[in-house]
Amino acid sequence: MQFFKVKESNLNSDLKGGNEILIYSLLEDRMQASTKNKDFFSKKFNDYYVIYTRDELAMKLGVNVSTITEVFKRLVKKGYLVMKHQFNGATKLFLPKFENETNPEANNGNVKREIQRPEIGKPNSSRTLNSNKQITDNTNDTCSRTNSPKDSNITQKPVVQKPDQNKVIKQAELDVIANSLVTKVHLPKQAVNIMKTFSFGDPKKLYAYAGLLFKAKSAVSKQAKNILNAQEALSFELNTAYQETLDTDLKRIIVSANKKTSQSDGYMMTSLMDMFQNKVNDYCIHDVVYQ
Repeated sequence: MQFFKVKESNLNSDLKGGNEILIYSLLEDRMQASTKNKDFFSKKFNDYYVIYTRDELAMKLGVNVSTITEVFKRLVKKGYLVMKHQFNGATKLFLPKFENETNPEANNGNVKREIQRPEIGKPNSSRTLNSNKQITDNTNDTCSRTNSPKDSNITQKPVVQKPDQNKVIKQAELDVIANSLVTKVHLPKQAVNIMKTFSFGDPKKLYAYAGLLFKAKSAVSKQAKNILNAQEALSFELNTAYQETLDTDLKRIIVSANKKTSQSDGYMMTSLMDMFQNKVNDYCIHDVVYQ
């Protein structure tokens, strides 16, 4: 016969009814085991988690799966539970209020108690760096102080170069493709600029990058068709996370693809699919959804 402990603090908490107390106590009991196994530690969230399916809990308590779902929703609302839905795996259950009695050190600063999206810092564009490596708030004062008056009086005859017609045409093609990606497909402008930069003036390269991006997005969309809110998570317009991180993700993937392998397209396709899968996971973090 198997026993598990129900803490007196749970009985005196805002957990209401036997189902909430029993289910949360079962999660805590399993969490005690998780904290002894490094395989159940999430580096991304710096915390341990539990794998406990609704079916398993329903069978153990002799209730309907729908009952477990409703209790999970209430636990999430009260802050006892954070659900990290996995794209093709069991949902990870984090317990922000869990206190490890067998290993008190695990409750200290090394365990993150709040799972949230970090804010992206923005540089102060009003501060510029002059040629002497000195920061100045005056954007007009950007000339080097090392230039002598003598040097400043030297005038040079400007060299007039004829533009390369082929380069001008390619640049125009690049601009047309980039503008279309922003206005018609609604890709973030920063992300388009990254792909444009690493195209090195080749419109075909930019077109290829965009093609891989949408091919990976389409593949993940088909895989996630049964996941609630997945299509919303994959939308460049509805999921604001793309505005904050897509340019950084694309830069990392493109640079790695060109450095690590000769099969850059295959590497990029795999990496882009992983990126979109993570976007679905992050967007659906609080959804109580099972396939």
